[in-house]
Amino acid sequence: MATTRYSKVIQLLEEGKPVFGTGLIWNGNLDEMMYFADSDYDMVMIEMEHEGLSFNNLRTSLQFLLNRKRVAEGGGLMADPTPVVRIPPNTREQNQWVIKQALDTGVYGLILPHLDTVEGAMSAVQSARYPQVPGVADFEPHGERGWWQRIAPRYWGLSAAEYYDAADLWPLDPDGNLLLMGIVEEPTGVRNLPDILREVGGIGAIWAGPGDMSVALGHKGNAAHPEVQEMLLRILDTCKNAGVPCAVGCTAEEVPMRLEQGFSILITAPTRTAGGLAEGRRIAGR
Repeated sequence: MATTRYSKVIQLLEEGKPVFGTGLIWNGNLDEMMYFADSDYDMVMIEMEHEGLSFNNLRTSLQFLLNRKRVAEGGGLMADPTPVVRIPPNTREQNQWVIKQALDTGVYGLILPHLDTVEGAMSAVQSARYPQVPGVADFEPHGERGWWQRIAPRYWGLSAAEYYDAADLWPLDPDGNLLLMGIVEEPTGVRNLPDILREVGGIGAIWAGPGDMSVALGHKGNAAHPEVQEMLLRILDTCKNAGVPCAVGCTAEEVPMRLEQGFSILITAPTRTAGGLAEGRRIAGR
């Protein structure tokens, strides 16, 4: 029997098709949530790392991302677009409670800042999994997620028991519908990434992050610096060798290059323009 997919992102990755994600949308910005709910993006990335931590805002944001017409036309319960959230703690902090409460809102995945050690990756995976039944093939890494059966199952449109089966980490559980995407954004993470992907099942994708990488390398936000770009390609090569999808941010002009390089997830933020303002200032001599 075919696996029921509740995450459009995971379905596309399994099919070998590129995933297009938004830039990071401020948690609680409801106008932005409605805009992206009606867009053709596959994945909406909600920002909580550099924004006040609010699970109430996150729950509200998820409601405004629902496009019931699209769900009905799809004939199932797949989240389209699929919401994921970037949480505040770096993985080395091992804050299980943030992972637990973020997943309990009903998001379909987490973005993990500063994935740089095996220990941090293992803690994140354990925190995101429910305890598994002894003897199952994917028992390890063992799960430590606390059981709360109300909000997330209801948001997914499932019973609590159905949600337990569906809300495991892909591809550790081939039938899972939760995605953990770690951001590798400093040289330590680049060095440790082969070990992380070899030793820790449950990290479903890696984001090659240029911003903090540029700071760590002394380039102060210059993500285009050749040394930063070389690091991104090293991350991509490691992911390819491990068979793990790799994400990168890019402009519209960079999309063909990034697809050719082999990135699976393209983060392409909409471009905001102010043509009328620019023309008015030109005419006014300002």
